[in-house]
Amino acid sequence: MTDEKAEGTALPTIEPFDPQDTPPEQQPEWPELVPLDAPDLPQLNPRQLPSWAGEFAEALATATETPPELPAAMVLAACSTATARRLRLMVSPGYFEPLNLWPCVALEPGNRKSAVQEAACKPLLSWERVQAAAMADEIQALESEAKAMEARAKELRNKGAKAKTNDEARDLARQAASVEKELPEVPKPPQLWTSDATPEKLGSLMADQGECMAWLSSEGGVFDLLAGRYSSGTPNLDLVLKAWSGDPERVDRGSRPPVYLQHPTLTIGLSPQPDVLKGLASRPGFAGRGLLGRFLYLLPPSPLGRRTLTPAPIPQGVADSYAAGVRAMLEWPLDVDPETGKQRHRLIRLDDAAHAEWLEFARHIEASMLPEGQFEHAKDWAGKCPGQAARLAGILHAIEYAHAEPWAVPVGKATMERALELMAVIAHHTLAAYALMGSDPTVSSARKVWDWLRRSGRQRVRHREIHQALRGSFPRAADLRPALEVLEERGYIQQCTEQPAGAGRPSTVIVVRPQGVSGGMA
Repeated sequence: MTDEKAEGTALPTIEPFDPQDTPPEQQPEWPELVPLDAPDLPQLNPRQLPSWAGEFAEALATATETPPELPAAMVLAACSTATARRLRLMVSPGYFEPLNLWPCVALEPGNRKSAVQEAACKPLLSWERVQAAAMADEIQALESEAKAMEARAKELRNKGAKAKTNDEARDLARQAASVEKELPEVPKPPQLWTSDATPEKLGSLMADQGECMAWLSSEGGVFDLLAGRYSSGTPNLDLVLKAWSGDPERVDRGSRPPVYLQHPTLTIGLSPQPDVLKGLASRPGFAGRGLLGRFLYLLPPSPLGRRTLTPAPIPQGVADSYAAGVRAMLEWPLDVDPETGKQRHRLIRLDDAAHAEWLEFARHIEASMLPEGQFEHAKDWAGKCPGQAARLAGILHAIEYAHAEPWAVPVGKATMERALELMAVIAHHTLAAYALMGSDPTVSSARKVWDWLRRSGRQRVRHREIHQALRGSFPRAADLRPALEVLEERGYIQQCTEQPAGAGRPSTVIVVRPQGVSGGMA
């Protein structure tokens, strides 16, 4: 079996050499290196977010000297938290999408992620405090009434326990039950988001908060919790997966009666370290059940070492407009079903031009999942991508009409185009994130080969030597080709053909980038 490239992709020819020798005249020219874990990715423009949201995201990026992807994603998460409570999108008749997003921005420590999250979420926290203060007297009065009635029910049960006849005991028990039936329901102060909750606690929060909740964090602890940190390593994904799509779920609440969530809606906004993402695809249940395919990934380059440390602060007017916009979204009224009298989400719709744009995008993504397509190794994400784009358009529309009635105006073509431009950037970042997580087998294989080359310390290695060393991962010599092609495309190696000194077939030689063998490249 030959270890050369396929016909039509001939390699440069070199003379026979001693693999330990590296003659200067044979040193090749090296292109710019594209790291395996940090490819050159397009930048997200925060001004793709409409009006006050885009202005604030851009000003926040300037004030914190952070990549624009981080504040834009956290602003989208905050706006999604507000929008998902009140609105739902009808993409086409019979096809609906909730308006919750799961942005995930991977960035190394020291990039002021907590400061960005705090600024983006500040209007949510302020609204919670105002609402809690307004409800305080009512909650206190109802709690007092409930305690008095509970004490009366307890007194009746105690009398029943001491009753002289069974009839008298049953009568007192019925009286106690009647009192307990009339116990007032004490409302919970509103809570829009959490940053640390087990899946079980999350279910209780959603049951108490109108089935809608956000998980916003500058860390990646959610992955550990979902992987089963508190359940002996058993993944607990049901509620979280269903709360992404709004599917019904039963929540058991310990000593309290279970509740049935009809349309649970969970927003997640994370900014973990890139190392948190590494290997996620191999965690039990994460890839196979589609958890990883629900996030919108962004992998911006870190600006550490290039910051001025004297940035311009956010203009007060920009901060005030952002706070007012989020507050207006939080105060939209729910719709009321005229038949049942129950509250329900208001529907927003796409106009014809917006739907046509969306459908063209959806068909493009569909074709990209074919073999050799862009998303061949990320079908779980690509399959959800058109729906995610529609959700994003719905949230951009909600931002645009925050101070009006977004349900009274259809989502237009311009808004859809904004959403699709954002999704095009996110798609490139997502492919890089999948490579980092190990979902792209070609990049994972390339990383495995590169690790071996680094450890070997060799400047030149024959193809068959790599195959012999890594035969457990690459049973056939041909299995190495995709990994070597990735390394060559990114400037780690060059492949050449060695002509034999005498009879025999030519063989492929791997020339390693000089600074790589010393361990200087990741």
